Amino acid sequence: MKSKKHVLILPKWYPNETDIQLGIFIQNQAILLSEQFQVSVIYVRGKKQKEKFAVSSNFQNGVQEISVTYQQGNFLSKPFNLLRYHKAQKLGLAALKTPVSLCHVHVPIRPLFLANYLNKHQQIPFCVTEHWSGHLNGAYTKKSFIYKWFYRHALKKAAVLTTVSAKLQTSFLNNTGYPSKVIPNYIQSFPLKHPIKKEGINLISVSDLNNSTKNVTGLLNAFSMALQQNENLILTIIGDGPDRLMVEEKIIALHLKNNVRLLGRFEHSAVLEALPSYQFYICNSNVETFGMTVAEAVLAGLPVICTKCGGPEAFLNKENAILVDTNDTTMLAKSILTMSRQYQNYNHEKNQKDILEKYGKKAITNKWTALYQSILPE
Repeated sequence: MKSKKHVLILPKWYPNETDIQLGIFIQNQAILLSEQFQVSVIYVRGKKQKEKFAVSSNFQNGVQEISVTYQQGNFLSKPFNLLRYHKAQKLGLAALKTPVSLCHVHVPIRPLFLANYLNKHQQIPFCVTEHWSGHLNGAYTKKSFIYKWFYRHALKKAAVLTTVSAKLQTSFLNNTGYPSKVIPNYIQSFPLKHPIKKEGINLISVSDLNNSTKNVTGLLNAFSMALQQNENLILTIIGDGPDRLMVEEKIIALHLKNNVRLLGRFEHSAVLEALPSYQFYICNSNVETFGMTVAEAVLAGLPVICTKCGGPEAFLNKENAILVDTNDTTMLAKSILTMSRQYQNYNHEKNQKDILEKYGKKAITNKWTALYQSILPE
């Protein structure tokens, strides 16, 4: 039997004990592709720890996951942190048991250090997938000239560049001058359990509590307006993040404690299990490069209210969603009231089928298998 080619995934984001949802879509893709390839992951991050470096390795769901943490200094130690990051990557490389055939970087710049090193010294090809919303919200353009030079230079040797949506593809080209191929994220199918009966009309939103990107306070403002006309509305928010206190204070200020449930961060499997118990889903993000939980909500049979924030517009339409302008509180409130009357009118089975045809196991496996095979050495 012919041995599988060894794909080494180098992500900037990956689930860890601090954030169990970070980069979960990258982990799911690694598991998916392990059926066709030997897949390993080296994930490096800084951490407040006594040891200069700590390496752990486990094998689960067909993927070897190597996690390396390094002793992180303060902001003034940034050059040393970069050197430690690169050394940590090499320590992770030493833990691999078989030679690498191809590297796949998710979210530059730092993970590209090892990919470029292996390309230079061992002629191992690499591809890069960009997920970062900074290309859409102006964060990239605000970076220094030096950062942008390094970013573009680090991508120069990549065999293929990919982005996860057409919107991101356009912004990435405008920012870097590099064309990219769109390959969307993989949406994992899951068994739809019989939904738990809940009182009232139940809305759900799943997101990091990072208000500049997700605009959770804007969602609360709109929900408060809608609640004045329909007191049966109940909003559940799953997620955590740096602006949790701000969100909690907003809930209190708007007198929403009886109608808003802030549940914190869930395991991905628990999120998927919870979704079918709600009547509809809301995404009020200012920007999304793809919109994983939005697609998962449609797959769970929920109609969606979503801002025109980039990525989700690739798979949302009048058949499965109401689209609203970003930062339009009044429009969002009206849409909540409209959806609360019409959520039962959507063709859930057709919408689920459409999502799986575009982003399910077969579609995404075929796209990545074809791309990998096009750049793998004979």
